[in-house]
Amino acid sequence: MSRVLALTSRLPYPPREGHQLRSWHLLKALASRHDVTLMSFQRNDDAITEAGPLREILHRLETFPIPSERSSVALGHALARGTLTRAPFLAAKYDSTAFRRALRQLSRHADLVHFDMLPLMAHADCVPASIPLVMNAHNVEHQLLAKRALIEPGALARAFLTRQQPRLRRFEQAACQRADAVLACSEADAVSLRALAPGVPFHVVPNGVDLAANRPSTQAGDRNRLVFVGQMGWFPNRDGVEWFLDEIFPRILAVRPATEFVLVGKSDGLHVPERVAASVRLAGFVPDLRPVVQDAAVYVVPLRAGSGTRLKVLEAMALGKAIVTTTIGSEGIALQHGDEVLFADDPQAFADAVLSLFDAPLRAARLGTAARACAEDRYGWDAIGKDLLELYDDLLRAGMLARVGALA
Repeated sequence: MSRVLALTSRLPYPPREGHQLRSWHLLKALASRHDVTLMSFQRNDDAITEAGPLREILHRLETFPIPSERSSVALGHALARGTLTRAPFLAAKYDSTAFRRALRQLSRHADLVHFDMLPLMAHADCVPASIPLVMNAHNVEHQLLAKRALIEPGALARAFLTRQQPRLRRFEQAACQRADAVLACSEADAVSLRALAPGVPFHVVPNGVDLAANRPSTQAGDRNRLVFVGQMGWFPNRDGVEWFLDEIFPRILAVRPATEFVLVGKSDGLHVPERVAASVRLAGFVPDLRPVVQDAAVYVVPLRAGSGTRLKVLEAMALGKAIVTTTIGSEGIALQHGDEVLFADDPQAFADAVLSLFDAPLRAARLGTAARACAEDRYGWDAIGKDLLELYDDLLRAGMLARVGALA
């Protein structure tokens, strides 16, 4: 049994966002074979009182506040660093002397250090060079930022994001070059990241789904209901939902005025147009999203930006739902158009795809059944965790041999 030190940008449990789900399941896999110590930043809304299952799997848990969330002075310092220096704001906002001090101490006793998400790599210099370092890349962050800058409506925000993009690209490149291995969510992400650091080993560890906890319902959903799951604090979600409400939903309502769109997740900052507001239900955070998803006829994924793979899409697949998505909305997931999902990238095509499933419930059911089968074949967390452990065993052996060689 080896000692793994893991770092996360927020508490991974309870997993209420997509990246928390990935972090939680990868940590569970590692903890099934190794002693895992977790150093985690804690957001203001992280529920430490609900983190019991996380503590149960860990050898040790250390939490740290995010300075820029707790102090306006620290936020100003992070903004200044992210504007006036080469450091991107995405990394500067996690600057923490206490975190760095603890990392220097704990990493000396680790056999491997697992950095979960790119921003934490700003602290990689605290890890001895002799200790294998793995970066878990949830996205290709500089590409995600570039897409956000293109669709950002505010001139000042767009200018800020545009200036941040080259800083973030340089930082992401340096992070990949520092790592002994990088985990990517999809082959597309691996290709993009490999171009930044050609000599670094990249491994595709896809996102997955808990197949046992997410099973299809025996009851058909409401034939007039659509659902999307995602919190509006993440800009690809908000942009996609606002595009759907502005451009797609009115076309659906023109044909089927009884249609209801249900949004599950925090809706802060979302603009709902007046002309569709009566047909939109903001469900907010729900402790169990499965009944809400199962009650809908179609799961929609109208995203226009993003990378990685959508864990909520995988959950919808496991629940056996008919899915209509943009190409980018299910990027990295091996779904076939017409067999397991319907793809549509412009408003009219998206609306037509939804309406076609409303009119053909048996076809919608067949799509859902095929999507569940795809999830079973490729995306169960148990199988993904087994592959991850084999990869880490190789890295741990290589690290041990390197340390023995250095002592010889």
